[in-house]
Amino acid sequence: MLTSIDPLRLIVVEDYTTLRNQLVLHLQTDGHTVHGVDSGIALNELLQTGFVPDILILDLNLPVEDGNSIAERIRQAFPDIGIIMHTVRVSTSDKVQGYCSGADMYVSKPASPLEISAAVASLGRRLHAKPSATWQLDIKNQLLIAPDTQSIALLFTDVLTLHQLAIASQGLLESAQLLGGLKSVYPHWDKSNLEVHVSRLRKKIAPLSGNVSSIKMVRGIGYQLCLSLTIRN
Repeated sequence: MLTSIDPLRLIVVEDYTTLRNQLVLHLQTDGHTVHGVDSGIALNELLQTGFVPDILILDLNLPVEDGNSIAERIRQAFPDIGIIMHTVRVSTSDKVQGYCSGADMYVSKPASPLEISAAVASLGRRLHAKPSATWQLDIKNQLLIAPDTQSIALLFTDVLTLHQLAIASQGLLESAQLLGGLKSVYPHWDKSNLEVHVSRLRKKIAPLSGNVSSIKMVRGIGYQLCLSLTIRN
């Protein structure tokens, strides 16, 4: 059982009954209030009862309405909800589409219940982070917003970089993983291009961070985000 966060309200949207019931039961043992539904229609019916979750765990391959469509309209209706995509569709293009639709995190199937618990705990902590110490990444408008509300205009590659680091465990990614996400935009990029890109991004952020390093290089591994960052879609 995870005890590092307060209990959350969760909805699992999954049309495979056995998996849905397994996840609901496991997350309930973590102390959360959890409902499971099998479609966008059933989700609408649950929301109409007044149960609004902190986090939505959402499959992409659903009947009638797919997960990206559901994520997009739920994000518009409830901007503060956390959305975890739990799916077999994990190509770079699928992930980019999912993030643009409103996802905060991606967990690939098959994922163990413990991995889902960890993802919920991680996103839950970010959702409940104190705003006074938290930066915001506004994906739609391509802005990085400092705790004092000053903002920096970002390139799409900047957004992808910060988003990948923000959703990674401890904000840390291997260079190859970070580069893999950026190759959806620049397929020819290599490690040297990544180093130049991260250096330029640090310099862009520096005036609002008090020249404190926002992204540090971890020798032999890759890069780690040093800002407390929440995602705004």
